[in-house]
Amino acid sequence: MGEKFKIIVAFIVATMLLYGCGTADMQTGNQADQSEPIHSQSQSPPALELKIGDETIQTYRGSYSWSYYDSEEKSMSGIEAESIPPHEMISTDNARKVDRHADVALEFGEPPLSYQLFVWDEAGNRTAYPVPFELAEHEGPTLFEIFAHWEQGQASYVVALDVE
Repeated sequence: MGEKFKIIVAFIVATMLLYGCGTADMQTGNQADQSEPIHSQSQSPPALELKIGDETIQTYRGSYSWSYYDSEEKSMSGIEAESIPPHEMISTDNARKVDRHADVALEFGEPPLSYQLFVWDEAGNRTAYPVPFELAEHEGPTLFEIFAHWEQGQASYVVALDVE
């Protein structure tokens, strides 16, 4: 456990140092405008809700990597958070029943630049599926993982649905 902690701390420190060195505007070569507002002061990735038909379904956030501006320290900070694998995080035993023909909308607190969709089986194997999120290809209790990317970092979200 101590070795893993040291590696995580070293990675965070290295990330912050590299991020601090990259303050020049890469397109023009000019110094970045210091008066430009920092967009994300949130210390963690935004929440994700699924809108399936008329229902709103919460997801569970898994592992994430996130950078934010710490206004007290007046510097960038970063967080690396690990979690157990999605198939161990939640069970499909109590999955929410949803209609396979219902429309699905992903509602992030802040829209990501991109996201990927995966389905997990009980053995811990995951399969990638094309975006956008469609339920028609699935049947029965299914564990979904949405892996989203923002400028500030990335996060995974997990939800169990029983597709009828």
